[in-house]
This record gives sequence, structure tokens and C-alpha cells, in this order.
Amino acid sequence: MTQIIPKKPIAVESKWQKELANSFTTLESLLDYLQIPLEKALEHNPARKLFPMRVPRPFADLMKLGDYNDPLLKQVLPSKDEFVEHTDFVMDPLQEQKNHQKGILHKYLNRALLIVKSGCAVNCRYCFRRHFPYQENSINKQEWNSVLGYIKEHKDLDEIILSGGDPLMAKDEFLRWLCNEIVNIKHIKRIRIHSRFPVVIPSRLDTGFLIGLQNYRFNPS
Repeated sequence: MTQIIPKKPIAVESKWQKELANSFTTLESLLDYLQIPLEKALEHNPARKLFPMRVPRPFADLMKLGDYNDPLLKQVLPSKDEFVEHTDFVMDPLQEQKNHQKGILHKYLNRALLIVKSGCAVNCRYCFRRHFPYQENSINKQEWNSVLGYIKEHKDLDEIILSGGDPLMAKDEFLRWLCNEIVNIKHIKRIRIHSRFPVVIPSRLDTGFLIGLQNYRFNPS
């Protein structure tokens, strides 16, 4: 008798994942889409080597066609000024790169920030974490349990910030697990999410994600 082995289900990409995958990653493609002559920005193209381009199409659709000085375009357009070195400039303006606990930044008594993901939906040229050592702060499930243990031990904490990169780059399943673990720590009263997805890819805040958020309730005590 022939044994029938069921096929592994194929993962279906959501709308936001498709939009993320279709982001503009070259100066040529973005300016062509915005009907802006490439010559206007050609001298700035080498700055892409310093920091890669990533511009989601929904964000590009908010920009004014033909306007090289559009303020939204300026946020993501490489600039030759990025090569300028200044004695007052530092790679770690917020003094975050010498964190004591992998995956967590704890600078203030009552709040801590978690490095949930290293990547972002959009690469802003002004990003103050573009030099952050994400490789050193990439953690697995076991290490996340260590981070949660740190939060439990520090009872002065009452607020946890999900950040990165962009925390919404993570899958809903992981975010639900992480938020549920945090909510169940008695002294935590707030979770904040630092994300640009609502602006650059609004479809990320889909029904499944929003329903997941509604299921969390902090203890009133």
C-alpha cells in the first residue's frame, strides 16, 4: 500500500509582506517612479554604500511627483553629505552601544527598550541607530527568556518599549508571545511600540494584528 505523505503547507505572504518585498532599493528605480531626472541625484548615489536604500511603495506614493525637494523624499534619499566627517559627530549619539544585557537597553530607571528586530520597513538617512551592533544583539528564543528574566528582576521597571530596527518586522506569532509574556509581569504597566509601519506600510496593521493587541490586559494593581 502506497503511503501518501501530506504536502507541507506553503506560507502565504500577506499584503504588507508583499509591499515590503517590492520596496525601492535603488536610486534609479525610485526617481524613475517619481518622474525625477536621475541627473539631479547622481552625485549622491555613492552614499548607498554607507547605508542601503529601502523605500516601500506606499511611502513613495505619498511623495509629490517631479519634486526633488519633497520633504518625504529627502528622508530616504542618499546624500553625499553622509561622507562628511565632523569632530562633533559620534556613531552612538544616544550611548546605546554598550548595553549590558544582550537585546535590551535599560538607561532609565522605570523603562527599558527591547531590540526586537534589526531591520526596518524604511531606511531613513537620519537614523540614529544605523551604526548599532545588531549582530551582537540578535537573540534566540532561549535568550529572550533571559531578557524576560531581566525584566522580572528589575521591579522598578513599569514600561517596556518594543523597538529595533522596527519591531513590526517580526511575525504576529512572535509578537503575541512576547507581549503576552510581558503583560504577565506584574510590575509592567505599559508596552510601547516604536514603529514607522503605520506611515510607510499601513497594511501592516491588519485585522489579525489589531485583534491580537486587543487581547492584552494589564493588572490594575
